[in-house]
Amino acid sequence: MGAGSGEISLVGDGRTRPLRIALLESLPLLRHGVQTIVSAHPALEWVDAVSSTRDTVELCESARLDVVLVTSASDPGWNRCQLLTRLFRDLTVVALLGREARTPDTIAMARINGARALVPLDADPDRLVKAITAGATVGHHIDSALAVFATSVEGARTAGGKSLSRREFEVLQLIAEGRTAVQIALRLQITAETARTHVSHILRKLDARDRAHAVARAYELSFLPK
Repeated sequence: MGAGSGEISLVGDGRTRPLRIALLESLPLLRHGVQTIVSAHPALEWVDAVSSTRDTVELCESARLDVVLVTSASDPGWNRCQLLTRLFRDLTVVALLGREARTPDTIAMARINGARALVPLDADPDRLVKAITAGATVGHHIDSALAVFATSVEGARTAGGKSLSRREFEVLQLIAEGRTAVQIALRLQITAETARTHVSHILRKLDARDRAHAVARAYELSFLPK
């Protein structure tokens, strides 16, 4: 995206146009603040703010949203995040984290459940815009203020004492969705061979016989939500 441009190229999308944005949150002041920031940027198009899962799904379908902003308070277990990313494969969910949610475990769960970008709820407007655009165009973004927690997530250890990397967490979620190596590669914009290598590493680190066993082990270790 060039400076001052009102268009943006999406991940895996040849089109260039403003990103259509919605917020999942009920607090009026927060809604107004986010709307003001989004509406002021030429590459972003504000659509609406909603408070229920049903309204969010309907809005995704009717408005063909590109990005949904989800606050940690509105989705403490990241179940809405998981539902949205499973229903709408091309949708980018950006997680806005309150202070209570800035922990390695919470951040890990947000990422495992499909959040492509994470930013503090009290970040300045430029950082919010960066999280939105990077999440939609690059496919992942973690705000600098959350880096220390993200590093801890990448060092999270399995019961066997072996760590899963951030990318392996992402691949693990896609395995749980039943994706093939080729589909994982397309989603993460990596080669199929690299995807297979990640799967192999996950199986070894989780002491799993196959992909299904790896998913079962991930549930046992609370790497995936039950």
